Amino acid sequence: MTIDRQVLAERVRELRATLAGPADLLTGLQRVTEATRAVVRVDGVGLTLAHEQGPPRWVAVSDAAMELLEQVQQDFNEGPCVVAYAEDRIVAVEDLGAADGWDQLAAVAAQLHVRGVLSVPVRLAGQPVGTLDVCASDPRVWSVEEVDAVAAFAAVTAELVRTGVELAIRELEVAQLRKALASRVWIEQAKGVLVATGGVPPEVAFEQLRARARSSQRRVVDLAREVVQEAQRARLAALAVDDARMRAAEARVQQGEVALHEGETVLARRTAALDRAQDAADERDRAADAREQAADERDRAADERNHRADARDRAADERDWAADERDRAADAQG
Repeated sequence: MTIDRQVLAERVRELRATLAGPADLLTGLQRVTEATRAVVRVDGVGLTLAHEQGPPRWVAVSDAAMELLEQVQQDFNEGPCVVAYAEDRIVAVEDLGAADGWDQLAAVAAQLHVRGVLSVPVRLAGQPVGTLDVCASDPRVWSVEEVDAVAAFAAVTAELVRTGVELAIRELEVAQLRKALASRVWIEQAKGVLVATGGVPPEVAFEQLRARARSSQRRVVDLAREVVQEAQRARLAALAVDDARMRAAEARVQQGEVALHEGETVLARRTAALDRAQDAADERDRAADAREQAADERDRAADERNHRADARDRAADERDWAADERDRAADAQG
């Protein structure tokens, strides 16, 4: 896909002109994901950054599907994001469903309708500190222009990270960056979980974290990590429940369709039987009508014969009367 280089340059300049300070780091990182999605024209964008224990974790995503994709890669320790960070190289996958060696990830990606994936390392002080990842819902051959565009946004991400954690000196150890950044990321994510689940302002959510940490004699970052991981497990469980409900609903629909088809078949058979019975009744009615018509014809013929017999009787009566008259006249003359 062709990238509008002018638009790309403008968005990069805008992001660099508003490099976030420590308090606005996550906001700036979220802007990077939004700009990447708009310029490269992909379906999802995710950003991972290393934390104090090493492996990267997601810190900004464009949507829930991308969040789950990033989380699953972290949980299974496999996928383009993991390879891009571990080997410090760009990983372009045309079709995740056909990729070898990532069977667990491919199964989840199929449910999320994710196919093409591109992961570009985010480097700071010459070392990878995370990845900028984009995905497409269809298989996609990533062009050089698209790779360069994502790499440009990955570079801006590195600048945001450096400014956000106040690492002005390039010689500062990357491990220090990872630890400071990871703690903030975990705490910000935990605050977001408490805001979403408890309906409290971010300030109150942070105070709740601190209070819980003090009462359990734990570090705030450790408690924050636990809160986020519990929320992630709950999301995965909810997705599994939703999937089971969907399969059950589909099964009920299929059963309903089978029952409907059987009912239609029975109704068709009954209708055909009724049609045949009606045809037979009509045939019997036509036969009865024919018999009645024949009887009427016979009655008319009999009436006609009776009429002719009556006429003959009247003629005979008239002849007898005339004979009687002649006899009376003869008697009178004699």
